[in-house]
Amino acid sequence: MQKSVLSEIIRSLEKKEIRELNKWLQSPAHNQRQDIIKLFEFLVKNLPNGDEGAEKAKAWKAIFPSQPYDDAYLRQVMYFLLKAIEEYLVFVDIANDRVRYQLALSRIYRKRKLEKSYKQAHRIGIESLESQALRNDFYLLNTFFFAQEEYEYKMSVTQNAPVNLQETANALEKWFLEERLRISKDMIAHHRIYQKINYNHGLLEQTLSYVEENKMLLEPAIAVYYYSYMAFTNPTEESYFERLEFLIHNEMEHFQHSEVRTLYLAALNYCVPKINQGRQDFYRKAFELYKKGVESRILMENGALSRYTFLNTVSSALKTLEFDWAEQFIREFQPFLEDKHRNGTVNFSLSRLYFEKGDYGKAQQFLTQFEYDDMLQNIVAKTMLLKIYYERDDLDAFESLLESMRTYLQRKEALDPSRKMAYKNMISAMKKLLHLNIFSKPQRESFREMVQKTNPLMERDWLLEQVERK
Repeated sequence: MQKSVLSEIIRSLEKKEIRELNKWLQSPAHNQRQDIIKLFEFLVKNLPNGDEGAEKAKAWKAIFPSQPYDDAYLRQVMYFLLKAIEEYLVFVDIANDRVRYQLALSRIYRKRKLEKSYKQAHRIGIESLESQALRNDFYLLNTFFFAQEEYEYKMSVTQNAPVNLQETANALEKWFLEERLRISKDMIAHHRIYQKINYNHGLLEQTLSYVEENKMLLEPAIAVYYYSYMAFTNPTEESYFERLEFLIHNEMEHFQHSEVRTLYLAALNYCVPKINQGRQDFYRKAFELYKKGVESRILMENGALSRYTFLNTVSSALKTLEFDWAEQFIREFQPFLEDKHRNGTVNFSLSRLYFEKGDYGKAQQFLTQFEYDDMLQNIVAKTMLLKIYYERDDLDAFESLLESMRTYLQRKEALDPSRKMAYKNMISAMKKLLHLNIFSKPQRESFREMVQKTNPLMERDWLLEQVERK
């Protein structure tokens, strides 16, 4: 019973839902069997107790204390309870959605040929749809459904009169265009992560042309996915990203939380390669996205903030010299981190903050008192320590850590090859920096040229800065 669908659903119920379900099962309109009520009460009480809490034999004894165990009959009771819970969940879902509720009511009245009731239900449904903020796929699809209901109603009254077929076709068309663009955008994103699969984009090319030629970009739901797709596939044409960025900052009240989060992540993923190419302006763009994303809770899932989003938010703030905001963010948002990652993530973030502010003593204190379980985080921490040692002329520690880091990188086979090479090249360049005769102009020029030409290379700007400063 522990792994049954029934037990999974009951475990997912909140206290309010359990109270409402008790009332639902007590109502003769929904259930007329006492054994179903008793089984529900037993499972609600015992499922949280662990593997031994809800065995079938114990459940049977609680429901039928004086009867011999009958597995087939118990399965039947479990089945009827499952169906009763499912009916309750579907009812609540539809009842809480006024648009879908009125759409269903319109359909019922139309089929019963209750003209006055149909018109009222249809009107209220459209008013509910237009008054809510969403202008996403939900809005477009339900606009089509209401248009379709009106067409069916008018055709049932008389066929020798104008009907709203064009409006129905237009509504369906908009929904299809939005969905085709959204799914193709997701296909592109997934293919970049899992390249073994190749997707067929069907009518995508025709969709793109049609959207461009028929002013469909005035529809927010179509526009955001069109510009997302075009930015993904045309990264050098930055006007697509700029338009997506504008929509993200100005039109997101028209979309659900999950959709907005997906669009934020798409925009941030566009910024990353630009930043890696040395585009400093994209640090600011990324920071504004992270700042608005965390402050509005858009980048949070189920009330939690992932450590990677936390670290990236801090990094973007530091790169744009937003030190005060970064410090406030670390203080205010650390409670939203998972318990097991909180100390390490906060510790690492504070070390980066103090390093960027030039307080090397505090930065070093944080870096040396904690060992990070994340491989990349460990490497970044060691890189910061290297820079601190060099800045403070602790060259013995600098040289020792270089060798230690070289060995660490050799052992880490799981590290992305291009990233590993970038850090290996950094270690090589730092070794040359350590033995560079700073008073020799030819050596300085040779070192500068080597740093500029080496690819991939981490900390290029810092290495060049050391030559200029010395």
